[in-house]
This record gives sequence, structure tokens and C-alpha cells, in this order.
Amino acid sequence: MVELPRIRWALAVAGLGLLGTAGCVHTVPLEQRVRAEDEKCTLLQALMRQPEPAKAIQKFVAEGKEERAPVVVYVRHPEEGSLERFFTGETQCANESFKVVQENVVDAVVVYLQEVQGGYAYDARRSSPEHLTMEGRPQGTVRKDGAVWVAGADAI
Repeated sequence: MVELPRIRWALAVAGLGLLGTAGCVHTVPLEQRVRAEDEKCTLLQALMRQPEPAKAIQKFVAEGKEERAPVVVYVRHPEEGSLERFFTGETQCANESFKVVQENVVDAVVVYLQEVQGGYAYDARRSSPEHLTMEGRPQGTVRKDGAVWVAGADAI
């Protein structure tokens, strides 16, 4: 005769296996996550060519503290009163003048994005983790035009 504790143990293991399998079904495949992060980088690179963000980067680099300015990117959710990091994991997003960082640095160019129809309103400024804000006047917009991000005609 099979002991009752063994049956319970077998059922518990089987249940955990099913639970683990169901959990895996809901994860986003790696390829899809990489593609999403690449798209975010393409957006950020287009945005950093706009006048105000480009000035913030140039001023930082001109001081000679670092070869490339550290950039931290947040999405504002004013209706929730929250800021969310734009890049979800470690990213290699950079160009010759900036690099995206995820850690809180003392001095960086902080880019704030807010979703608008078809794109994002943005403002970029030099800041530190102690001075993050939900307030700010957008310096412009970027919108998706086919496969590229372009500056919106309507600066906000």
C-alpha cells in the first residue's frame, strides 16, 4: 500500500511542475525583448539629435568629465504620479557622444518621455537622482514615420 505522505508529495511536485510550465508561457521570448530594446534605442538616438537634448549632451561632454555623457531615460505617467525606467534591462544603447546607463549616477542627462498619440513628448535636462521630477515642459515630440523616428512638427 502506498503511503499517504508520498501521494501528497507526488501531487505537490506535479502541481509545481504545472505551475512552472504555465509561468513560462507568459514570459516574453528573448528575441522579442531584444527587438523591443533595440527599437527603444533607435527612438532615443533620434531624440538625442534634437536641439535641446543635443545641447545637454554637448555641454556635458565639453566639461571633459567623461568621454560620453551618461543618459538615464524615464517615462512619465502623470495620471499615476510615477516614473518608469524606459529600458527594462541592461542596454548597450550609445553613440559617440552618449551612453545609456541604468544605475543612478550623480550627474547625468535625464530624458523624460511621455506617451502621446503616435509617439512621445520629451524633455531632456542635466540632473541627478535626487532631482527627478514629474513636472517639466516638453521640448518637442518624436513620432514614428514608417521605420524611423522623426521630430514632430508640433513642439509642445
